[in-house]
Amino acid sequence: MKNLKKRWGLQGELTTKQLVTLVILIVSFIIILFLIFRLNLGETTDKEICHNSVVLQGQSKIASGPLDCKINYICISGGGDCQGFPATDKAKVNPKNEIEIIKAIADEMADCWWQFGEGKINYGSGAISGHVDYAICSITAFDKKIQEKVSEISYSEFYNFLKTSKKGDSTESYLQYLYGVDDISSIPAQEQIKVSIFQDKILTAGKYSVITGIDNNIVDIIDDDEILFVYIVPTAETQARTTSGSKEFITKA
Repeated sequence: MKNLKKRWGLQGELTTKQLVTLVILIVSFIIILFLIFRLNLGETTDKEICHNSVVLQGQSKIASGPLDCKINYICISGGGDCQGFPATDKAKVNPKNEIEIIKAIADEMADCWWQFGEGKINYGSGAISGHVDYAICSITAFDKKIQEKVSEISYSEFYNFLKTSKKGDSTESYLQYLYGVDDISSIPAQEQIKVSIFQDKILTAGKYSVITGIDNNIVDIIDDDEILFVYIVPTAETQARTTSGSKEFITKA
């Protein structure tokens, strides 16, 4: 009988230990999932929050308040840091591979186009006719290693990449996704953002902004507002490259 009690007691003790171990494993698993969830969402969450606020604005027939969109400060890195630049994200590339550098910028442009509704959502402020709402999705800087290896990239070379390269797993090229055309010469001209595809250059010693927007053409007929495509402009020239008339930058620094 004593032996039987000992066996039952031992069995009970083992079961308790197993339960405690199981609880610890479950709690640890939950904590790990939580950390992975937080780490993966950082920048993506801001972009999703922005996209959701754009969708809500588009569903309202009148302006429902400011959009909840933040500027993404991205350092395109060949292995170092972008000194003096408040990077919120880093894209690591081979500093000798110009295509990787171009793709990092192209992906920011594609994200920007998605954030603001891919040209399908009117998120205008409902301001006076001719008032332009500009959205700076991201500001890009390049580290020293990239500056040493690739000092400049012509816009024509950049846009040729957009024309010939597929966006992710899509069957569409970047050019088709961003501008709805197959050829660079067919990109619609929009005077609200001044870009010269065949003359401008990306100088890696500088900073560049990915920008889009909406021109509030008519006060009462909201659907006639003009949605602007996504472009990349020198950050220092943002004011000069945008309209000299009534305008507002609606993304948060």
